[in-house]
Amino acid sequence: MIPRVFDVHVHFVEDERLYSDRVEQLLRYAEEFNVRKIALIGNLGANHLVEKAFREYPDVFVGLARVDLDADDPEVVDEYKKRGFAGLKVILTRKDYDDPSYFPFYERAEENNMVVLFHTGVIGGPVDYLMNESSAFPGKEETASKMLRGKSSARMRSLFLDTIANTFPKLKIIGAHLGWPEYLVSCAVARWRRNVYFDISGGEVVRRHIIEGKYIKREISVKKVLFGTDSSVEKMPREIICWYDALRGMGLTHEEIDSIMYGNAANVFGLEE
Repeated sequence: MIPRVFDVHVHFVEDERLYSDRVEQLLRYAEEFNVRKIALIGNLGANHLVEKAFREYPDVFVGLARVDLDADDPEVVDEYKKRGFAGLKVILTRKDYDDPSYFPFYERAEENNMVVLFHTGVIGGPVDYLMNESSAFPGKEETASKMLRGKSSARMRSLFLDTIANTFPKLKIIGAHLGWPEYLVSCAVARWRRNVYFDISGGEVVRRHIIEGKYIKREISVKKVLFGTDSSVEKMPREIICWYDALRGMGLTHEEIDSIMYGNAANVFGLEE
């Protein structure tokens, strides 16, 4: 039996021409796999497409607006709240997440009761050198270089969420991928900071690490773990099935699995369970 699901990590399209097809795919995914809610993540310059989706299908979608902490004005947070966004997505900053220059964004998010989803850990790219992909996908290295030039995963460590959580104790904070590969640091932050949660998106690698490390329930509370896919639409059902099997294999109860797959996120986003 497929549990109810709240997928907190779904990147949305940035091209209007792809909008209708992607919405249709996601609605089918939701219907077939008991996905009650999907948090859509916007792209810079394309947050309006996420807004369009959650306005058309408010029973399924909630919106996370992508913000650029280095270029945007903090007032944009108030604007996104007025437009109906549930939260923000932060990634690829030029300074550490807990740099004081970013605090006005977090302060406004806290005042507006918005969730902030931070990418945490090493950021992936289009080429996986462990899998020797560089020769199989010509041109991807150049693409990655342009996207990441001047940026660093060192700016996006989960430990920085500790500072933010202490400074803004009512801010709802989600770190993505359990901070891959600094899992124990992430678990420690979630353990001692009431308002910090982590999603377990990231595919087979992150899942394998979490299973082998036995982090859930031993190092991080079941109540602090959220389900997310962060994958192509085609792979999303597999993520649900693999995680459900993995959580059962860890010996978690039905209630604990329900918390991870749905209940915790519903609580973070302030939705009825």
